[in-house]
Amino acid sequence: MLQKPFNISIRGQTLDGNDPILVSWQVSGDLSVAYQVRVYRNSDNALTYNSNKITSFAQNHTIPAISIPNGLEYKIEISIWNQQGLTISSDREIFQTTSKPSVSMGTIGTIGSPSYIFTATYSQAESVPIRSWLMILYDANKNKIYQSPISIEPSISLLIENLQSGQIYYIETQVTSAKGLVNSTGLVQISVQYQQPDIQVNLKAENVDNGGMKISWNTIQIIGKTTSPPIFLEDGWIDLTNDTFSFSEGFSLSDDFTIKIWMKDIKSDVDLFTLKGTNGTLSLQYWDRDKSFHVFRDVYGYRSHNISPIVIGSDLFVCIQQVFSDINVTAITLKEFPVKSLAGLFITQSPESLNINNQEGKRVKPVITLNNNGNTTIDSFRIINQYLK
Repeated sequence: MLQKPFNISIRGQTLDGNDPILVSWQVSGDLSVAYQVRVYRNSDNALTYNSNKITSFAQNHTIPAISIPNGLEYKIEISIWNQQGLTISSDREIFQTTSKPSVSMGTIGTIGSPSYIFTATYSQAESVPIRSWLMILYDANKNKIYQSPISIEPSISLLIENLQSGQIYYIETQVTSAKGLVNSTGLVQISVQYQQPDIQVNLKAENVDNGGMKISWNTIQIIGKTTSPPIFLEDGWIDLTNDTFSFSEGFSLSDDFTIKIWMKDIKSDVDLFTLKGTNGTLSLQYWDRDKSFHVFRDVYGYRSHNISPIVIGSDLFVCIQQVFSDINVTAITLKEFPVKSLAGLFITQSPESLNINNQEGKRVKPVITLNNNGNTTIDSFRIINQYLK
C-alpha cells in the first residue's frame, strides 16, 4: 500500500536560498521508485521550484543554489511513485529563506597598545536584525586563547586587554541573525607592537646599601594621540590651544582609579578634563565663586557631584579617587605638594576616551605609564592656561 512521505527535513527551518538545500524525507508502505519535489510560495501558492519526476529509490534531493529567492515563506511538497505507477503526495510543509548575515572587521593592521577595542560591522540583505555575536582571539598558531560571552548588543565592540608586544594574533567575529543564520569573518590576522621599557616579570624587592630596599615592577606605556599633528613645546609639552590629547584605545571607568593632576592658571566654570567611559563620563571643573574643585560623574543616567575643600592659588595639585563607586576629591597648592612628585591616572580598564578640554590657551603634558599589579598608570598631566606668542 502506498503511503504519504513524511518527516520532511526542512519543515519549519530557515535556510539560505543562495546555497544548495538538501531535503530528505521518509516513506513507509510500498517501495518508492520515483519522486518529485515542488516548492510553492506560501503567500499565493505560486510554483517556485519543480524538480520534475525523477526515477530513483532515493529519499533525498538537493535543490540547486539560487533556485529559491530569499526573504519569503514557502511550502514544500514531496510526491512519490510505486512500482505500479501509483502516486501520492505529502502534506505541504512550511519553511522560509533568508540570506546569511555578513560581518566584517576591516583592516586592523598593527595595534600600538596592550589593549584594543575590536569592532565589526553587521549587515543582512533583507534587513534582518542581529540576534547575537561573539569574538574569539587566537594565538599565532591559531589556538583559541579567549572567547567572549555571547552578546545581544546591536553594536559589535569588544575590549581585549593584555595583548603582548611583538606577537601575532588572529581575531574572529561570529554573528547570528534574528532568523538564526550564522556567519563569521574568518580569522583576521593582527600584529601588536608598542613601545615599552625593559620590565621585571614580577614585583621584586632587594636590599641595597645603607639599609635601603629597591622595589621593581612591571612597566608598560600607553600611547596617546592628538587629532592633528602635535605641536611640541619646550620640556616635552604639547600645545593644545586648538587640539585635544586623548587616550582612546580601550579605556573605561568601571573599576577603582586615582587621578592626580598638576595645574597652573586654570579657568573657572569650564571642564578642565573629561573621562569618557563605556558606562558614563567624569569631568572636573574649578569654580571661583566657592574656590573649590567640582567633580561630576554621570553613569547610567545618574549624576553625582563631589566638591573639594577650598583651595586658592595659581599652582594647584588635584587628586580624584574612586573606590567602590565612591568619589573623593582633594586639592592643595603646589607649595604644599612639590611638582617633583609624580602624578598618575590608575585604571584597571581603560575609558573609551580621555579628553583634556582644548579651551583656548591650554596645554597638557602627558608623561609615562606604569603597570603595577594590573593597574594602568598614566604618570602625569600638567595643564597651564597661557597663550602662545
